Amino acid sequence: MPDVEFADAEAMVGAFLRSRLGVPVSTKVPNPRPARFARAWRTGGGTDNRAVETVQITVTCSAADSVTASNDAAKAKHLLLNEYTAMPLVRGVTIQAGPYFDPDPDTNGDRYTVTAVMRVRARRDQAAAPAATTAAG
Repeated sequence: MPDVEFADAEAMVGAFLRSRLGVPVSTKVPNPRPARFARAWRTGGGTDNRAVETVQITVTCSAADSVTASNDAAKAKHLLLNEYTAMPLVRGVTIQAGPYFDPDPDTNGDRYTVTAVMRVRARRDQAAAPAATTAAG
């Protein structure tokens, strides 16, 4: 059987949202902190079998006002539910929570959070499997 490797789910979702959400997206809070941005990072999940893993991704949208932050989180939810097929290894998405109001504990700034659970297929290794060896006897 060929080896399989799981994709970096954070990088995959980050690139997906960066190309569609219309705000900067990263796994950490940027420094300097922009007035409006999204943070997307893996917050859980596990490996179902050698070919599929379940990945929990949390997306937090921050903005200068709650309406903008809420709209960005709603758009992130919509994109994850309706356009996930643009991420070829993703087989399905469900929303675990949100969007919900989640003010930043450090700045008390407005932000909304949505958490998605994705079923992600592993990449197949295209290299040939090593040949079996036998001991001469």
